Amino acid sequence: MKQQATQMMWFYDRQHEQWSLSDHLSCQPWQGEGAHPWASQLAPEDEPGFADFLARLHHSGQPGQFIGHLCDEAGTVHHVLWYGQYVPAQQLCCGWLAPLEMAHNAASRVEPPASLAPPLPLLQAPLLAQLAQALSARTGLDFCHTLVNELAHILGANAVWLTERVGLDRLRVLASHGIDFKEYALADMPCQQLYRGAASATPVSEPLTGCACLPPGQHYYAQPLLDRSGQILGHLALLFPNQTQTADLGSVLTIFSVRMVAELERLQSDALMRLSAVAFETHEGIIITDPDFKILRVNYAFSQITGFDSQGVIGLHLGNDLWSGLGGLGYELNALDRWQGETLRLHADGHVYPQWEIVTPVQDDKGGISHYVIFFEDISERKAAERRIQDLAYYDELTGLPNRRQLHETLAQAFSEASREHLIGALLFIDLDHFKTINDSLGHATGDWLLKEVASRLKRLVRQGDCLARLGGDEFVLLLPGLSISPPQAEMQADLIAERLIGEIAAPYSHGGQVLHIGASVGITLFPGREQEAGDLLKQADTAMYQAKSAGRKTRRFFDASMQLQADRRLHIHNELRSALNNQELTLHYQPQHMVEGGDIIGVEALIRWQPPGRALVSPAEFIPIAEETDLIVDIGNWVLHEACTQYVSWEENGIHVPQLSVNVSAKQFHAHDFVDRIHDVLAATGMDPSCLNLEITESVVLGHAEDTISKMAELKTLGISFAIDDFGAGYSSLSYLKRLPADELKIDRSFIQDIPKDGDNMAIVEAVIAMARHMGFNVTAEGVESRQQLEFLQAQGCHFFQGYLASKPLPVPYLERYISRLTRHDRAAPADKNSVA
Repeated sequence: MKQQATQMMWFYDRQHEQWSLSDHLSCQPWQGEGAHPWASQLAPEDEPGFADFLARLHHSGQPGQFIGHLCDEAGTVHHVLWYGQYVPAQQLCCGWLAPLEMAHNAASRVEPPASLAPPLPLLQAPLLAQLAQALSARTGLDFCHTLVNELAHILGANAVWLTERVGLDRLRVLASHGIDFKEYALADMPCQQLYRGAASATPVSEPLTGCACLPPGQHYYAQPLLDRSGQILGHLALLFPNQTQTADLGSVLTIFSVRMVAELERLQSDALMRLSAVAFETHEGIIITDPDFKILRVNYAFSQITGFDSQGVIGLHLGNDLWSGLGGLGYELNALDRWQGETLRLHADGHVYPQWEIVTPVQDDKGGISHYVIFFEDISERKAAERRIQDLAYYDELTGLPNRRQLHETLAQAFSEASREHLIGALLFIDLDHFKTINDSLGHATGDWLLKEVASRLKRLVRQGDCLARLGGDEFVLLLPGLSISPPQAEMQADLIAERLIGEIAAPYSHGGQVLHIGASVGITLFPGREQEAGDLLKQADTAMYQAKSAGRKTRRFFDASMQLQADRRLHIHNELRSALNNQELTLHYQPQHMVEGGDIIGVEALIRWQPPGRALVSPAEFIPIAEETDLIVDIGNWVLHEACTQYVSWEENGIHVPQLSVNVSAKQFHAHDFVDRIHDVLAATGMDPSCLNLEITESVVLGHAEDTISKMAELKTLGISFAIDDFGAGYSSLSYLKRLPADELKIDRSFIQDIPKDGDNMAIVEAVIAMARHMGFNVTAEGVESRQQLEFLQAQGCHFFQGYLASKPLPVPYLERYISRLTRHDRAAPADKNSVA
C-alpha cells in the first residue's frame, strides 16, 4: 500500500511498535522500512514533531493533531494533517490523515492532483475531528448509538442505522436514528446487493423506488462492513433528502469503517462469551485444567455429580488428588489427542459410579497444549437402563427366566460341549395342559400369577448347570446338559426328571379362594445324535410334546423319527391348505338331519371336504385343527358359509326343499370384528332366507367373550337366524353361560352316543342333558347315531332330532339330491319345523 497523502485511517500500537492503515477498502498491517509508514516521505525536520505528537497522544489520552510535509513521487511537497487519539480499551492510538490542499482546492474549485483521493467537503475535516472525538471513549452499543446520532447531525441525514447480519437472509438493527427498525429481511431491500458475494464490497448509492419499508423520495446510501477475511458482517445505511449530500460519503465512512467492524466483532464476541457462560453451567460436569491437569475451574454440575465442593478442588491435581483411586485418570497424558470413554469414579461419599468423560486439549497459538477441558456425566441411570434392556432381551419379564434368545445361545454352547466331551444331555419341552381355559375364564391376571407359580415350582427342580427358560405363553423348556456318557442312563434320568416336574405342576394351586388344577405335557429329546444339530433340538422336543398331548396329556414322550414324519406332514398340509381355496380343492358334503319320531328330514349340515388333485380325500379331523391354529380357519369358514347358502338357494329354485341349513362357525370366525357384516353380505349376495339358516357354534366360542357372543347372537336372531351349541358336553360346559345364550338347540357330542347301550355312564349323561334341555326350552340333536338301539334310547328320552350313519353319511350334492327325492317319493307328508318341536 503506497502511503500517499490521501485520506486514510491509521492505528499505532506503541507497545509493539506496530502500524496498521485503512484506506477505502481494507485495513492492513504496515510492514515497510522505517519507524512509521511515512518515514520515506516525511520531511526530516518534521520527524521530531511527529514523534512528539505520538507521545502526547499516548500519555495525555486527549485528541491531538500534527501538520507535516510529505513529498510524493514527483517531488511535490504536500501539507498533511494527522489527527488522532489514544483509545485505552484497545491500547493503541488511532486517527486519520488528509492533505490540507483539499480544503483549498474545494474552496477554489480547483481539481486536486490525480494521485490524490477525491476531496472532502470544505468543512469535513473539523467535522470528522468532532466525530472522532465523540466516538473516542465509546464502545459496544454505546459506540453504535453515538455513531448513528452524530452522523445524522454532521451529515444532515434523515435517517441512519447500523445493522449486523443474522443468518443468511436477515439483519438485526443495532442502533438507529430517524427510523424504527428492530430486524428485517434482506428481500426487497436496497441493501440486498451488498450480500451477494465478492462484488458486495462496493457501497450502494441509489434513489429509493419501490421499497415499501422505507419512505419514498429519498436517496439511499449503504456502506458494507467487512472483516479481515472479506466476509460481510453488516452495513451502515443512511437516508438523505437528495443525492448531492452523498458526494464523497464513502471517503468519510471508510475512515470509521475499521472501528465499526471492530465494535461489531466485539459485540459478537461478548455475545459468544455470554453464551459460553450459559453453556458452562450445563447439566454436564465441566473441568478446566492446565497442561499438567491441575484444576483451574469447575462448573456447578461438577459438584452435583461428584459431591465435591467446587471451590475446594481448585488447585488440586485431577489424577493424583481428585481421582486418585480406581486407577487414576485412566488415559495416557503424553499421547492424549481427544479421548472419550467410560470410567469408574469415586464419589465424595465413597460410592463408586460410572462416568462418561470427553477430554479435549486446547492448543495455544504455537500449537502447544494450554488447557484441558473435561466434559463428564454420571451414566448410572443409563447403565441401569442398559441392564434392564439386557434383561428384556435375554430374560422373560414375567417370570425372570431366560427367554428364547438366551436359551438358543445356551443350547448352542451345551450342544457343542456335549459333542466335544462325548456326554449325553436332554432337552425337555413343557406345555401346560388346560392353562388356556383358566386364562380365558378367570382373566390374564390369574393366568400371569399361575405362570409365575409354575416357574417357581420348576426352579426347585433345576440342578446347578441346568437352564430353565420360558419360550412364551404356557411353554417352558428345561435344558439338562451332561446327564451321562451312557445314552440309556441319560434317558432314564431325563424320564425321572420329567415325571417329577409333571407331578409338581399337577399339584393344586390356591388362588383367590379357588383351587386351580393344571397339568403338563412334556416332550424330550436327547443330544447329541447322528445328523443332529443344535437348531434341531427345540423342534424335536416340541414334536414329542405334541405326541404327549395326543396321548392324553399329563405325560411325557421321547422324540423319535416317526414323530418328525408326522410333524412334517402337518407342515405340508398347512402349506398346501393355503392354496386349496384358490385352486377350488375344497368342497362341501351335506349330512341329513331327521326327527327321532317319524324320521322326517328336517335339515342338512354342511361339512367341508378337501380333495387335493390326484390324491385321496384329506380328513377334516386332520386339516381343520391345523387351520384353526392360524387365521386360515376364518377364510375357510367364510367360504363354507357363502358356498352352502348359494347351494341352498339353488335347491329351492330347482324345487328341492330342505327345511333348514346348518353351518359350523369357528370361534375365530365368530369373533372376527366383521362377522355380523359378513352374514349380512352373504344373505344379500345369495338371497338366502335367514329363517332357514342355523349357525352351529361350540362352547369355546363363549369362553372369555361372553358379552360379545351374546350381543352378536342376539343381533343375528333378529334376522331370523337360529343357533345351535355344537359338541355339547365335550368341552368346558358352563350352565351360567348356557342360560344366557339366545340359542335354540343343543347338539350332544358323538362321544356320548357311540357307546350306547354298552356304557351306562354315557346313557346317564345323555338322559340328563335331554332333561335339562327340555326344562330350559332347547331342542336336542344327537350326533353320531349309528344303530337302532341308540335311536330307540334317544326316542325313549324324548330327544328331538338325530344325524349319523344310521340315516346317512355326509353326501356330495348330487347324492344328497337323490336322497331327498327318494324320501319325498316315499313320504309326501309335509316336513316338520325343526325349531317348533320343543
